[in-house]
Amino acid sequence: MISVVVPVYNVEDYVEKCIRSIMAQKYTNLEILVVDDGSKDSSGAICDRLAVEDKRIKVFHTPNGGLSAARNVGIDNAHGEFIGFVDSDDWIEPDMYSFLYETMKNQDADISVCSHYIDKGDSIKCKRMLDKVIVCDKDEAMNMLMTDKLLHNYAWDKLYKRDLFEGLHYPVGILYEDIAFTFKVVERVQRLVVHALPKYHYTVRPGSIVSARYAVNRNLSYFNSEYVLMTHMVEHGYKDGARHLVRRGIHTLKRLIMSGATDDLLNEILLKLQPYHYIGISEIGVANVWRRWMMENHLQPYKRMYKFSKKIFK
Repeated sequence: MISVVVPVYNVEDYVEKCIRSIMAQKYTNLEILVVDDGSKDSSGAICDRLAVEDKRIKVFHTPNGGLSAARNVGIDNAHGEFIGFVDSDDWIEPDMYSFLYETMKNQDADISVCSHYIDKGDSIKCKRMLDKVIVCDKDEAMNMLMTDKLLHNYAWDKLYKRDLFEGLHYPVGILYEDIAFTFKVVERVQRLVVHALPKYHYTVRPGSIVSARYAVNRNLSYFNSEYVLMTHMVEHGYKDGARHLVRRGIHTLKRLIMSGATDDLLNEILLKLQPYHYIGISEIGVANVWRRWMMENHLQPYKRMYKFSKKIFK
């Protein structure tokens, strides 16, 4: 059995399509664990109505605790040998779990990974498509996760053996919790398989946490979660962890400058990058070394130059 965890919060316009796409899976041996995270709209009532229609659906109504808390409720109540996650404003292709399950079984893997579409209004595009099966061991999987190209930190594009989550919970109260958590699960695998055909539909909707008015908090949270992942990689001897940390730190600083972040926030990130000053031109290039030096020593002139350049080269 596959346990599918669906955290729900104020998504009355999306949640029925999401749950029905799970109900319609060709792989039918499912339990669908819907966690209504204190919704203030009709989301909870929609979930209850669907549960009457399909006995595989179990609805949990909880006080609002955030996405991580809702996922944790699902994990704690899962009974399947395998577990998957679907966010309640997204939906999945009818063969997603049969595809992931067969790929996992054929390769004797602990985690199976697919690709996804990005649904943005009338526009649907594939994030990445590669009709090739890639099998990797733990170290290879961790390095792939770090580079964030073929293997991503998303919870929802994967099928996991449930015992990988034993003793683990998503961190509550932070954004980009996937980045600060997924590596803990991946680090437990013997084998992970990626077959990057798109089976999941990620919906970009107005009012989500990617809204521009949350830009400063979003970018700072993104870096802090990346910092958890990358410092772990450095401490455990994974190649290129420090290089990726510095590159992403500099990228975050540029985005925060455009978001109007305070100098205190910028200096907070610069301080976290200081232990990795040995990362130089050969690892991050001349431009990034110059950017780092300018922000450390001439922050105000750099901010003015960078904002001006972004206006000119939109």
